Amino acid sequence: MRTQRALVLGAGGRLGGHLVTELSRRGWPTRALRRWRSAPPSAQLRGVEDAVGDIFDPVSLDQALAGVNHVFYCVAPRPEHPGDTWMGRAVEGIRRTLEAGRGAGVDRVVVVSCASTLARVAPGKFADERGHYLPGSSDDPRQESKYAVEQECYRYFADGMDIVMVLPTLMVGPGIDLSPFAALDVLAEQPLNIVDVRQVAFATAQALQHGRSGERYIIGGKNTVAGEVFEGWGSPRTSRWFGAASERPRDHAIVSRGQWVSSARAHHDLKLGERQEGAPRMS
Repeated sequence: MRTQRALVLGAGGRLGGHLVTELSRRGWPTRALRRWRSAPPSAQLRGVEDAVGDIFDPVSLDQALAGVNHVFYCVAPRPEHPGDTWMGRAVEGIRRTLEAGRGAGVDRVVVVSCASTLARVAPGKFADERGHYLPGSSDDPRQESKYAVEQECYRYFADGMDIVMVLPTLMVGPGIDLSPFAALDVLAEQPLNIVDVRQVAFATAQALQHGRSGERYIIGGKNTVAGEVFEGWGSPRTSRWFGAASERPRDHAIVSRGQWVSSARAHHDLKLGERQEGAPRMS
């Protein structure tokens, strides 16, 4: 696959910025769409076009898609107006993007989801892509919305769109604040899988070139325990999170469910062992 121009939606987010850097490192011409409150990409990045807009604004979305043939969807919409819900915003966001992308004739869309959409496995087992989250089994609206986004992707894939999904585990590294998780009621021995956000950016770029259409890929790193992950951020189970479900920290579902995963499919299909100069080392 020859990349002509890529569009990163959510370029101002915690993963989007690293993905823009990764695409620039590869020499791929990239348009980085961010909301006006987000910081622009570094001026030192080559081949990156800064764009301000919103996927919920049809004009700015169409402008962002102009001349683009590959799209990275790194957006996690949140309720912003009275009556909004996490589910409604998430489904509307992905539908708007896929409809506009189809109209613009994009070749492939890589959608960033979350490992919380994996099925629960027994202690000591490793979750993989074959298991899907059971809708309605959680009170976390963000987890439900991520599942709904994946179902929309499957629906558009069945209708002929080329879509690949990546499911990061708990991201750590530059720009990631783990302190909110110190307030969760999590045992120190809780199983967790963590992955450096730069590795996620690398794997997401690889998904554009090597991912199989209609597949989802777990992007994980190290299988460990909560006590090791949150050391220095505050010991697990030193306090409790008393906020409403909608106010929990992002990736709450990954931490609270606590399970190990297998990233074997991603390592094989996405060729994650093939390091390029300057690329992060995958676990």
